[in-house]
Amino acid sequence: MGYFEGLTSGSFKTTKDGRKHFFPWGVLGGGYTIATEWDYQLLRRQVKTYLIVVLAAVILTGMYDPYRAPLAAAAVLVCFYCVWMWRVLPRMERSSEGLSLRESMTSQARAHGPVVLWTLEIASIIFVISGVAILLFDPGSRLTGLFCTAFFGMCAAKIGRLIVLRRRNSTAQA
Repeated sequence: MGYFEGLTSGSFKTTKDGRKHFFPWGVLGGGYTIATEWDYQLLRRQVKTYLIVVLAAVILTGMYDPYRAPLAAAAVLVCFYCVWMWRVLPRMERSSEGLSLRESMTSQARAHGPVVLWTLEIASIIFVISGVAILLFDPGSRLTGLFCTAFFGMCAAKIGRLIVLRRRNSTAQA
C-alpha cells in the first residue's frame, strides 16, 4: 500500500461485526457510521485526495516562501476541511465507537508497506542529521536547523513506532 493509503487508514475503523466508521477528527473526536460500502469507498477516496492536495499545496507554497505561504495554505485547507465536514457529517449517523491512538496507528502501520515505512524512517533520520549539521556549521540558519531537527525527529519517532506496530501485528497474525 502507499503512503496516502496509510494516512487515510488512520481515520477509519471496521468493527468486528463489519460496520465501517469514520473519525473526521481522528482520536480527538467521535466517530460516524458509514451506511454503505459505496459510501465508505467514496469517503476514503475523498479523504485520500484531500491529504494529497494538502501535502502538494504545502510543498509547492514552501518553494515560493518557506515560512508564511505553507502556513497560509494549510490554514485555508483546514478551513476547507471544517466546512466539508460540516456539510458531510449531518448526513451520517453518530457512532458510539471510539478510536484510540493505538488503533489509529495500528491501522496506519498495516496500510503502509514495509518499504514505505523504512524509506520514510531513513529519510527522516537523514533530515535530522542535516538539521544537526545546520545547527553546528551554519550559525545564521539556527532556526531552520532547529525546526528541521525537531520536526523530522518527531517524524522518525512516529515512523519507528509504526514499524514496531506493523511487526507486532504481523507476528500476532502468524
